[in-house]
Amino acid sequence: MRVFCYFIEPASYALDLANKVYNKNNIDHAYLYSYSLAESPSTSSKIFLDKLSWISRIIFVIKTFRNNDLIIVNGYNNYPFILTFILNVFSFKEKYIATESDTQLNIPKNPLKRLMKWVYLSIIFRNKYVLGFAGGSKSHKELFRYYGMIEDRIFLMPMMVDNEKFYCDNKVFPKPFTFLYVGRVIKHKNVEALIHQFNTNFNDKDVVLRIVGSGIESDYLKTKYESNKVNFAGKLFDKNLINEFHNASCFVLPSLFEPWGLVVNEALSSGLPVIATKNVGAIFDLIENKDTGFIAVDMTAFGKSMISLFSDEKLLKRYSENAVFLMKDHWNYDLYTKNLLFAIQKVKQWI
Repeated sequence: MRVFCYFIEPASYALDLANKVYNKNNIDHAYLYSYSLAESPSTSSKIFLDKLSWISRIIFVIKTFRNNDLIIVNGYNNYPFILTFILNVFSFKEKYIATESDTQLNIPKNPLKRLMKWVYLSIIFRNKYVLGFAGGSKSHKELFRYYGMIEDRIFLMPMMVDNEKFYCDNKVFPKPFTFLYVGRVIKHKNVEALIHQFNTNFNDKDVVLRIVGSGIESDYLKTKYESNKVNFAGKLFDKNLINEFHNASCFVLPSLFEPWGLVVNEALSSGLPVIATKNVGAIFDLIENKDTGFIAVDMTAFGKSMISLFSDEKLLKRYSENAVFLMKDHWNYDLYTKNLLFAIQKVKQWI
């Protein structure tokens, strides 16, 4: 059976997934864009659709549809997915289309947006030839169920990074105790609220908050809060970023909204307990009932969780060991490959 995948961009996690899973299983792929905000430009020799003319892009999508039995698309609102879906509707020989998504179920409050979303996703997800590849096992699967996809068309396809890049042998917790945030410095990441909790709870303690990343709020926050205890490192990549994980004590993610949060994978693989808000998609599979960190219902609870891990060295080490175990023995490329091959096998049975 022939399988093809459209990735959105050559971010590091997509490149690693393509190399470690798709290439090993002889699954061809292309990227919609040749650049990524998440990483430096790619040196991949694969096709980047944004480098083609619009006519060439359409021809490419049509040829891909004709030549494959299962087409996997990251997302469900981009032109490769929409065009492939339309081609399938009018085809005499239907193909299976899988939409891989890290989107949690989120029902718009605006009635018009809610109706438009319901109509669009119901048409797509109720189609028997469309499969849902959910990045997580809870709210991500609920997205497909809510809009009418039947259960045997929904598969877990876990959100993944190359854990091995972040493994840290013989984890040593630094002095001073170091909280680490990695991500964009923008409003919905809630970094200012994190700083408030840190300054409120650790003003008189030997603790540091490291903020790695950049964004529209960077200059404002740096001017207002930078000190010998609150450090702004800017955007870092590769070894410099990995060193930040290895030299930290605990990872913090205070987001108001986070479809998944691959930094949680990176932190846990590095042996860091994670404190995250209830809005972070990764919590259901990587923290809840796993003893790898805390899930905070609000920022007051977030601050209390920070105090708990700072104050209890045994708890910190236990959560650290559990984090590494989870990422080495369960949430890894073997799990992704197993689930991908299971889905492909199911499609073979349906053809």
